[in-house]
Amino acid sequence: MNSEGVPKLLIQVINLASRPDRLAVMRSQLKNAGLDFKTQVAVDGKRAALESEFLSKGEIGAFKSHVNAMRRQKEAGVAYSLILEDDATLTSVVNEKFLSEMLELMERNKLDILQIGFIEHLYSFSLRSGVFESLINLLNERGRRDPSGFRYVLGEFRSGAHAYIVSARLAEGISSAVSEPPLLPWDDWLGLMAKAQTHRNFRIARLVKSVVSQASRSSLNSKIDSDIEGP
Repeated sequence: MNSEGVPKLLIQVINLASRPDRLAVMRSQLKNAGLDFKTQVAVDGKRAALESEFLSKGEIGAFKSHVNAMRRQKEAGVAYSLILEDDATLTSVVNEKFLSEMLELMERNKLDILQIGFIEHLYSFSLRSGVFESLINLLNERGRRDPSGFRYVLGEFRSGAHAYIVSARLAEGISSAVSEPPLLPWDDWLGLMAKAQTHRNFRIARLVKSVVSQASRSSLNSKIDSDIEGP
């Protein structure tokens, strides 16, 4: 993205050096959307020195890769960063205008993370939990309406860390405060922080509708093969 578009935004694509094919696909997608980006070289979990009793090597690598992306944002001194994993699939909605609207939404609502992509099929509507509970969930799913027209749900970060926007405040906080090795996968960790909304009063939200899917988890039968998050 050029300096005349959204000067406050740094777009980062987390990519393993061993997967130039995925980087090429991301480059093509972002070019078609009129967006520039920087490559954030992913930590190869298989080669990481850290060990965790709870996470796979891939999950450790993913966690460290996302923290490194936030550290890069802090060093760059930009107000916001869109962090994408290299198997993200953008819809036609994602372009310079959309990202400008997302930053305005975040500023108006004082958000520190806005998740714009998550694994939608994991959250399909069901009556199995009971009619009353399902109706409450359906109402909650409507979210809050921003003046931009987009709806968002405060206090949620769903499965899938392949597309989200981070504020400088949160990037700085995570860069300096996150302990290693992690105890939870990155998206689960952000999900817990979103529900608490207490850590330094950070505010986390997601769009009601995902606008970026993840190729490696496009269905229940998909094999997780992002390389960043895989086993």
